[in-house]
Amino acid sequence: MSQSLFSQSWYRVAALRPRLRRHAEIHRQSFRGEVWYVLQDHQTGRFHRLSPAANLILCMMDGRRTLQEVWEAAARRNEDDPPTQDDTIRLISQLHGSDLLQGDLPPDLAELAERSESTARRTLIARVKNPLALRFPLFDPDPLLDRLVPYFRPLFSVWGLAVWLAVVISGLVVAGLHAGELTGDVAGQMLSAQNVALMMCLYPVIKALHEAGHACAAKAWGGEVHEVGLMLLVLFPAPYVDASTSAAFPSKWQRMMVAAAGIFVELFLAGLAAIVWATAEPGLVRAAAFNVMVIGSVSTLLFNGNPLLRFDGYYIFADLIEIPNLGSRANRYVFYLIERYALKIEGAKSPVTADGERPWLFVYAVAAFIYRTTVSIAIASFIATQYFVFGVLLAGLALFGTVVSPLVKGLKFILTDPKLNRRRSRAVTLTSAATGAVLALLFVVPLPYTTMAQGVVWAPDDTQIRTKTDGILTTLLVEPGRDAQAGEALATLEDPSLDSRVAVLEAQLAELRLRYDAARLGDRVQAQILQEQIASTQEILRVYRERQAGLIVRASQAGRLIVPGAVDLPGRYLRRGERIGYVLTADDPVVRVVVPQTDVDLIRSRTQGVAARLAEKPEEVRAGSILREVPGAQQEIPSLALATQGGGTIAVDASNPQKPVALQSIFVFDVQLAGGLPFNVLGERVYIRFDHGAEPIAWRALRSLRQVFLSQFRV
Repeated sequence: MSQSLFSQSWYRVAALRPRLRRHAEIHRQSFRGEVWYVLQDHQTGRFHRLSPAANLILCMMDGRRTLQEVWEAAARRNEDDPPTQDDTIRLISQLHGSDLLQGDLPPDLAELAERSESTARRTLIARVKNPLALRFPLFDPDPLLDRLVPYFRPLFSVWGLAVWLAVVISGLVVAGLHAGELTGDVAGQMLSAQNVALMMCLYPVIKALHEAGHACAAKAWGGEVHEVGLMLLVLFPAPYVDASTSAAFPSKWQRMMVAAAGIFVELFLAGLAAIVWATAEPGLVRAAAFNVMVIGSVSTLLFNGNPLLRFDGYYIFADLIEIPNLGSRANRYVFYLIERYALKIEGAKSPVTADGERPWLFVYAVAAFIYRTTVSIAIASFIATQYFVFGVLLAGLALFGTVVSPLVKGLKFILTDPKLNRRRSRAVTLTSAATGAVLALLFVVPLPYTTMAQGVVWAPDDTQIRTKTDGILTTLLVEPGRDAQAGEALATLEDPSLDSRVAVLEAQLAELRLRYDAARLGDRVQAQILQEQIASTQEILRVYRERQAGLIVRASQAGRLIVPGAVDLPGRYLRRGERIGYVLTADDPVVRVVVPQTDVDLIRSRTQGVAARLAEKPEEVRAGSILREVPGAQQEIPSLALATQGGGTIAVDASNPQKPVALQSIFVFDVQLAGGLPFNVLGERVYIRFDHGAEPIAWRALRSLRQVFLSQFRV
């Protein structure tokens, strides 16, 4: 409220006799213990929030009283805080602009046509501003819902809630009992070509039932649903309904139930699907049930139930904390803080109307802006990988809506708004200083620049002890943990069939030599054949004797014998080339680090220092240096501990269960830590930080953007 009750422009409107149009309806609601009124426009579906004083003025505007008489009566009824004439002028201006008032003068048809075109333009612009969710209305379902109300109204009762709880809880129990089977290789199940096709068929059906839940809930409590349509959600068709009439319900629990009805439907379907999945045989029905579980539970809770997105969760959250128009008021509150405290505008009006709203509005404005911007860019980037031109266009529109448009509006406000007539120089100075500070922080101020990677404690290949032949390990000749000399026997293997084979070959060789001696003088052709057989048998015998000698495993170098699982080795059958253990010196263990292709250039060219933390001692930081780089990119991961299944960061190709293979090319570096590594940490995870000095944030972002374009779009 302004300090003066009177306005210099009052004479222009004082004699008017306005009244509300017939398509306007007022509803009484309560927010945070205070009474407010909601003006519903049945023609456009829009809602306007009114204070008790504004509602009183509207109620007295019957077409017979002049606006002067209405204002005087309202001032008498609110002597402690009477409405000013400026407030009254703003109120009727807003209502007139929304086509909710009519007066004693005949309607201006040209003005009505202009308003209709303006409304159509605003609707089109609102749709284009959100290109990731384009809407196309189809038909009016309200007459059909009127006929079906007696059938679905019992669902919104205590008995309906009991059935819903029984199914959802049963589904949760079934999912909990089969958690390992459900979560094992989720990526492989979800991303297979057959499953993607099945999910594309199921998704529209599930979302149609979701939207039907909203429509039925709104109708069950007396609302109207006049629009059903098709929405292109990230280019994927999905149905939608307009159940916004629930905003006029007096009970916040009814409004919340209408907003949550779609989520309730999907959770119910997910519970049924869990029961079907547990009882069905492997096949199409079981795969469909699995997809319904994922879509109806994880998907709906992460997106529809997220209050930071303008979906169901947003309206549930706004009604729960009793802050209507949470998103728009949160943005207005941030702008109010800038006007009031940065620009020192004394007349800045806060959108806060009740105690406790300030922290909610500020936190929500910041969190929603960051989250929506991130999601919009991520979705646009994903689409760009499939349709480059369209994806870049979507990214540009998202960037324009979230960054460029607010900046243009802010600049227009600074340069032209009348509120700054006597403070414009201060506003320009502050804006220039803030812009300069932000640009300096982004492009000039260097900040520490590091790359994080994971590795495992690794023993070089030449230190590993491997069997040279198949056999059963019978004895460890050197106790693990003791020093061994180069060439010293470490273990013995046993292969009875090998000894027998050597004996047979020796006997065959002796027989061939005797036959050769007998035929050498009498039959030269036969002697030549026997000579060739002798040479072949000698070669085979040599190979088998080498394998027989390989039954004794010897150390290739001097060092400490390390044998993981030594207690279980005696009596175990080992294949040729299988590792028994290691013979290590103090400098042998290194950290084998795996880095993705996006980071390899920085690590190669700009590494100024290396620091490491062992997983078992994260509080201890140890210095290191790059010892060597494995030349060229590779797909094979040195250890499963570095894959996502083992808690690492490298995504693995689920179609190859035999060995861990990365989905994208990786590069391997060996890092030597100062002071060496103890032998008992072989295979343990190590966190590595490569220090690249300092660099401003903007140049890092530009480098990352360039890498994205090179890797995803080849441009």
